[in-house]
Amino acid sequence: MTTTTLTTTEKIRRLKWNTALGATNNVFAQLTFFGPAFVLFLNELQMTNTEIGFLLSLIPFTGLVALFVAPAAARTGYKRTYVTFFGIRKLFTAGFLLVPFVMHQFGTSGVLLYVTIMMGGFAISRSVSETAYFPWAQEFIPNTIRGRYTSINDIMSRFTGIASIALASIILGLSAGLDRFMLMFVIALVFGGISVWCATHIPGGAPMRESGGAGDMSYKHMLNVLKDQNFITYMAGLIVLIIAVTPMGSFLPLYMTEQIGLSDSLVVLLQIGLLVGGLSSTYLFGWAADRYGSKPVMMVGLYVKIFLPLAWMLMPRHSPLSLPAALLIALVNGASDIAWAIGSGRLLYVKVVPVEKRGEYMAVYYAAVGLIGGLSQFGGGGALDLTRGLSGQFLFFTIDPFFPLFVFGIVLTAVSVYLFSRVQADSNVSVGDFAALFVHGNPVGALETLVRYYRARDEKETVAVTERMAKNKSPLAVDELLEALKDPRFNVRFEAIISIAHMDSDPRLVRALSEFVEGTELSLSVIAAWALGRIGDKSAISSLRHGLESPYRSIQAHSARALGTLGDDETAALLLERLKTEEDRGLRIAYSSALGNLRVIDAMPTLFEILEHTGNEGARLELALALARIVGHEHHFIRLIREMRHDKGTALSQMVSVIQRRLRLEDTQTNQLMTTTAEAFAMNNHEEGIALLTQVITKLPPELHTPESRIIMLECAKQLETCKTDHAEYLILALHAMGVGVKEND
Repeated sequence: MTTTTLTTTEKIRRLKWNTALGATNNVFAQLTFFGPAFVLFLNELQMTNTEIGFLLSLIPFTGLVALFVAPAAARTGYKRTYVTFFGIRKLFTAGFLLVPFVMHQFGTSGVLLYVTIMMGGFAISRSVSETAYFPWAQEFIPNTIRGRYTSINDIMSRFTGIASIALASIILGLSAGLDRFMLMFVIALVFGGISVWCATHIPGGAPMRESGGAGDMSYKHMLNVLKDQNFITYMAGLIVLIIAVTPMGSFLPLYMTEQIGLSDSLVVLLQIGLLVGGLSSTYLFGWAADRYGSKPVMMVGLYVKIFLPLAWMLMPRHSPLSLPAALLIALVNGASDIAWAIGSGRLLYVKVVPVEKRGEYMAVYYAAVGLIGGLSQFGGGGALDLTRGLSGQFLFFTIDPFFPLFVFGIVLTAVSVYLFSRVQADSNVSVGDFAALFVHGNPVGALETLVRYYRARDEKETVAVTERMAKNKSPLAVDELLEALKDPRFNVRFEAIISIAHMDSDPRLVRALSEFVEGTELSLSVIAAWALGRIGDKSAISSLRHGLESPYRSIQAHSARALGTLGDDETAALLLERLKTEEDRGLRIAYSSALGNLRVIDAMPTLFEILEHTGNEGARLELALALARIVGHEHHFIRLIREMRHDKGTALSQMVSVIQRRLRLEDTQTNQLMTTTAEAFAMNNHEEGIALLTQVITKLPPELHTPESRIIMLECAKQLETCKTDHAEYLILALHAMGVGVKEND
């Protein structure tokens, strides 16, 4: 165990030094071994593809030293080990400044040996430093912000990477020969020295000496790592992916120059496209990994990677469109790279590798990655030399020396997707669920409102942003809406409930609203009950039933209405029983509305009784609607109400005529009576029309309509004889039942 325990606050405060380290070291990396210019540099030295593959393979191959140096790194201290060898590898890089001299003195064979020694020294130093860095990084980067921090760190590195690649492209375009590469190495070494200084300011990484800790790490401990099935599955997927993509990535610059027809400077420029592609999505994927889990982010990157080789093979060759196509693919490649890097890296640290055993796990990880990476680099170069003379055409594909490499990459990437799908996830969010977040609603608008939500300065602005979340109808805003429900400001909480009511159903939102219904914040319990009814998720039924037992009538009323909307038939008997005995007018209307939604025929006599003794026009219409719902087709009822408001006589006349055609009456007398009724309404003789309509209702054959429709028609006819034109809801209800309650239409 470490001698001192770093607090999360201390870790976060000093993360800026690791960010600076990543940014400056990225300039060094892009201008030397890890940028596209380095392959062009080796090609300038007249090396074959096999020799280039061999030299590139030295860097990953030496990862095997992790198995031997990991215990010593733990005892010495991860920080001390990293800083020491991080600096030494810069010294080996400085040795490349002597390449022109060696080339002049000893020729191509001598320079190959010299470059091999320098790269070997760099590679070993790098492997030792990286062996220490991985467990050190697991210590000083808090898991709670690992995804977002990785994305921020990556953004800084990409900005510096873009600048360095642009500089490299300019330098390569200025002249020919080795001098241009020497200038790049000098600039790289300056930034490399700064990165070493930054590393000394990162906290943690103290020596580990206690019994049972990493300081006592042995080869037995490393072998025990191989018993972890989840780790083995992760490594299997990673190994297959390395074999698939490493050769393609390493030799892609040569493919672009030899097959596509781009110049050296333009090929280097493509790296900017790669960096910009990652930059455009890095914070999004980092944020998403912290919120929704590492695995879905990782898998999205992998799925995209399957199609990249296909895009490279179908690129236009030696065409004005070659560069735009290459840049577009580079942008997509950059985005997929960052999704894979953030997702897989976070999953490794958070789920796959136990913190207390990070030394032995990361040693095995780094050694395996190095071994397979080296083999794939070397094998890729050899394969390209073997297929040097390959040419032809197959369907839409041009056959060239790189064609087998791309096909191989597609197949193996698909295999890696299968293997990674079996690795344990660090969240319950599946890849499908994660993808759905960005296809439902307006994801761009949702992300914009999320940024504004956290930047809102006062209550008014927060309420406005909370309202906008609902308009986007995106599940990306679920966490912020849940956060708003806990805001200390009442208006924000109130607005959050309104916004949630306009969202699609989400289990977390339904649970949160249910807690309000069952809670003690009465003013919000009422609106929460309404919101649950509007959302329409039946999982809220139990909470709404609880609301029926509330001592507060407003909560009871809204809970009853919501239960009716949700179709809770099991509550119908209770609501009907309460309706018959309830004296509170508001509750009686609420129970009536719910029973109408539930289409409880037994409630009809009581509903008519309440309707007869209700004076409020809005309440009377709601009661009439409840009865109309029992018959069905409520939209016809609503449409007739709206039409009557514009031209009452015409609406009633047309409705009677439509019903007459629908009934197809064989009784000539009744048929003529309906015609006369329609004419009376058309002439705005409403009292005459109503009197004629009541006669029609009594003359219609009982078997023509459903029982509930017949009950409504007769009761309305009875009331119309008394109230005439005073209560239009009886007239509308009678016509509704007469029109939609015909048995043949059921």
